[in-house]
Amino acid sequence: MKRFLLLIVSVNVLAGSCTLHSWSVTAGENRTAVVERVGEDIRYLASDELEGRGVQTEGIHLAADRIIADYKRAGLKPGMPDGSYRQPFEVQIDKAVISNDTSVALKSPSDTTIRLKVGGQFQPLRRGTNGSAAGQLVFVGYGITSTEDDFDEYKNIDVAGKVLVMIRREPHQARADGAFDGVTTTEHSYINRKLQLAKEHKAAGVIFVNDPHTVRSADQDELSDPTGFGTQGSGIAFVHVRQSVINQILQQSPISATHDGNEQKLTTLLDVTDFIDTTLRPVSQPLAGWQAEVVTKFDTNSVTAHNLIGILEGEGDVANETIVVGAHYDHLGYGGYGSRAKDRKGEIHNGADDNATGTAAVLEIVRRMSAGPAPRRRIVFICFSGEERGLLGSKYYVSSPIVPLEQTVAMLNYDMIGTLRNDRVEVNGVGTAIEFRPIVDAANESSALDVTIIEHPFAGSDHLPFFQRQIPVMFCFTGVTSRYHTPDDDFDTINVEGVVSVIDYTEHLLRGIDSLGTAPEFKNVSRRTRRRRTPFLGIAPNLDTAEGETGVPIRSVRPDSPADMGGLQVGDVIVKIDKTETNDYGDLIQFLQGSQAGRRIRISIIRSDEQLELQATLGQPK
Repeated sequence: MKRFLLLIVSVNVLAGSCTLHSWSVTAGENRTAVVERVGEDIRYLASDELEGRGVQTEGIHLAADRIIADYKRAGLKPGMPDGSYRQPFEVQIDKAVISNDTSVALKSPSDTTIRLKVGGQFQPLRRGTNGSAAGQLVFVGYGITSTEDDFDEYKNIDVAGKVLVMIRREPHQARADGAFDGVTTTEHSYINRKLQLAKEHKAAGVIFVNDPHTVRSADQDELSDPTGFGTQGSGIAFVHVRQSVINQILQQSPISATHDGNEQKLTTLLDVTDFIDTTLRPVSQPLAGWQAEVVTKFDTNSVTAHNLIGILEGEGDVANETIVVGAHYDHLGYGGYGSRAKDRKGEIHNGADDNATGTAAVLEIVRRMSAGPAPRRRIVFICFSGEERGLLGSKYYVSSPIVPLEQTVAMLNYDMIGTLRNDRVEVNGVGTAIEFRPIVDAANESSALDVTIIEHPFAGSDHLPFFQRQIPVMFCFTGVTSRYHTPDDDFDTINVEGVVSVIDYTEHLLRGIDSLGTAPEFKNVSRRTRRRRTPFLGIAPNLDTAEGETGVPIRSVRPDSPADMGGLQVGDVIVKIDKTETNDYGDLIQFLQGSQAGRRIRISIIRSDEQLELQATLGQPK
């Protein structure tokens, strides 16, 4: 098995008592036993008894009990200050009932007040807040700040205490070669990002409107459902209005814009978006003479959900740094909200792949890491709830972290790893730290999996709130099937062998991160950056080398690989390839990335204090 050798028995000290552990993976352990153990976790979490683990079901509490029992058995320390493993937060359920107090009033330059009709001209959104906002209307285009696209709609404009008029989506969305990744949706389109920026600039509220390129006619200009963008309040008044409302404002107070020395008056939303698409320049400005009063109030039902947090302390000089390992354990319950099978409401949606598999992976990693050797850094294991309702648990955690975020150096997330096909797995977020690529490549060398490396973190899971706080993340994923968010996502569809293979692979990632001498350096990456192809050599390095040691010591050699056929052995230290000194694994990867498959290379090694020169022919990328 391609994994680190763990101890048969480890001793952890928790609250003054010693606990023996006997579920670690050993060299002699039968892989069948590991597969059965992980499979049993998935089977239980995806059983009808757990009622699809919906946040409003009793079954999710049974799942939590099982997870916490495993935390305790592994000797994890409770994450909460009160000695509990449960971090509570509120989740709104069912449809929000709009209070009669909800209103939008727009005062024009002529001192005329326009009162909008709820459900007809505007819709309050639960993603905002139960509250109110009043102030001058300011137009901010799409509400985007993007350094990589040199486009900032908040530059040189004060929006503090103002009510913002903001367009949905992003510029150039119909241009394959356009900015903001062309037709590909980027994070700048996401409601979370838009509201986050509005709050950072101290805006009082947001009036949201559909973009005229996606919605071209009045009969298509539909208002969102009050819960259409989620139910977790963002702390800012948020309403969706029809295009006709904003066009009425622009008729009286046009947007002033200049292009090639010519001043233009933009009197419709389509004029505005066409100008932005043509010039890729912001047109943010106050809407002269307009004031807004917005009140959003809802009567809602809520339940208390829980993130499940257990801590494995590190040992050594970086023990105060934290790696978060997480997965969401909630699913859709009996359907309805979030289900793709609208006609099957009332049937249990067991969520075997989404995300009993990821939860089982966290529990297996808990066993392996707690069995020893002790990690250098603190590992905080979190099974999140509320993910299916809009990443609510992970968002709550980053707003109320158990360990300060400034001490959190990386996050490894599992979501939907149960459908491994042709040994293919995605690793997203590899570009979020400059140190991650060598770690991933090292894991690839020692794994039979066909790994697709994606630099940007796919946005739809619990790693996203960490990435938004500039914490490096990686996310493992085996793809979506037609069973996604339907009652057919059951245990008998899961490739449990594949789940274990992904766990084996990601254990290398986790131990590689933990072995770094200094914390990984965050790097903000674009969705434009997708995959790099590196010629195959076939060695796995020992990343945990002594300080000051140079070269690339070999921990394992893949059978029948170029390295194997070239004579490389475990224990060899690569010190040079052709004329390139390899002081560390980063030097080796840089050389390989600049090479092509089929290239014949000379490899200088140290073996038993003797320097030797071998040759190998690089293979096709894996």
